[in-house]
Formats: sequence, C-alpha cells, structure tokens
Amino acid sequence: MKSLKLLANPHKLKDHKIYTPPDKLKSAIESKFNYELSNTTYQHIITVIRIELVIDALLNDIINRVILGHNP
Repeated sequence: MKSLKLLANPHKLKDHKIYTPPDKLKSAIESKFNYELSNTTYQHIITVIRIELVIDALLNDIINRVILGHNP
C-alpha cells in the first residue's frame, strides 16, 4: 500500500526529514559553563579534544611498551 501511495504522490519523498539527534556534548558544555557556543567555537573545542585524545593514546602506548620491555 505504501508504494501505491508514493506512486500517487511522489512529493511525499521530499517531505521526509532526516532526524539528527542533538549534540549532547555541546549541550553539556553550554549548561556547565552557562554559555551558548557558536558552531565555530564548538568545532575548535572538538578539534582540540581530538588532538589531546590522540596524544594521550600515543603516550599510553609508549608507556605500555616501555613497561612490557622492562619486565623480567
């Protein structure tokens, strides 16, 4: 039946909106600091967080390799 309805009204496909869930991190930061972030500022914060996470992962990997190398 749905395919018949689409054939009858092809514009129904255009009315379909894609749901994008709200960004919980942005909302949490805004509520924590009581400040509304612009998209530019939020993207900068996300970039800094990604860089920090990569650095942390690399340092943890190096530390773990050194610890494994020194175990008797």
